[in-house]
Amino acid sequence: MSKIAVIATSTGCLDYLDIKKDNLRILRMKIIMGDDSYNDFIEMTADKFYSMLNSDKSLVPSSSMPSIGEFLEMLESLEKEGYEEVIVTTISSKLSGTYDVCQMGKNQYEGKLKIHLLDTLNAALSEGYISLEALRLIDEGKSTKEIIPFLEKLRTNRKQFFMVDNLRLFVANGRLSGASGFIGSMFKIKPILQVNDEGKIVSFEKVRTQRKSLTKMVELILDDLKELKDFIIVYDTSDNVEGFEFVKSEIEKAYPKHKSIEAPITPVIGCHTGVGTVGVAYFDLS
Repeated sequence: MSKIAVIATSTGCLDYLDIKKDNLRILRMKIIMGDDSYNDFIEMTADKFYSMLNSDKSLVPSSSMPSIGEFLEMLESLEKEGYEEVIVTTISSKLSGTYDVCQMGKNQYEGKLKIHLLDTLNAALSEGYISLEALRLIDEGKSTKEIIPFLEKLRTNRKQFFMVDNLRLFVANGRLSGASGFIGSMFKIKPILQVNDEGKIVSFEKVRTQRKSLTKMVELILDDLKELKDFIIVYDTSDNVEGFEFVKSEIEKAYPKHKSIEAPITPVIGCHTGVGTVGVAYFDLS
């Protein structure tokens, strides 16, 4: 049986989970603030990042991808440790150029490690969940020929919604048009956005208040879950504890024993969501 590793990108928020896996590596994005650059989580954690955003409402951080060199160094390190194959899970290629960086690195790599590159079509902890499933299947002794098709099916066998409290950073970093941001700020809209099956962020519904937006999101989710025999829910937030607890408690009322994982939205994603986002994704495990 091949010795298989997983390389996940830090956008998957796995740093905030208690994961002790020798075969997991995390390729880190950067947070840019003026002339300063910080490695996601290592030099800039969620707590520190959202505290800075709350303290300075004019702050506009941005994100940058890992370099090809960093990716190649990680591959070479894994090969030296005796790994024969690696599954690389990246944030959606429609949201970041990280997948393309890894593809270029794969093309330049001259070692013996067999590289399986997967565009998860997800972001934040739902992306991380796909990485966790890769690790689980490796632990079960599955081959990459079995694992990759499973992950390819899993990545779109889900729905992912999130409520954005403020569109300022989405607009500032070019993730939404200026017109969308103008409308949002003028009318205090708290939109429900969705990551669709193509891995793109699209507007799902515009709601005027945060509580109404979160309530609507819960209604959508509970209506969908009625059709599923088995599922897992992924919760994440950018420092909106009250909203996070509301959504989770409402879903728990209907499904008190449901499987779930939760984590903060890591800073490199928070560069775009800003403070106050609550995200929910649910995977059909039937």
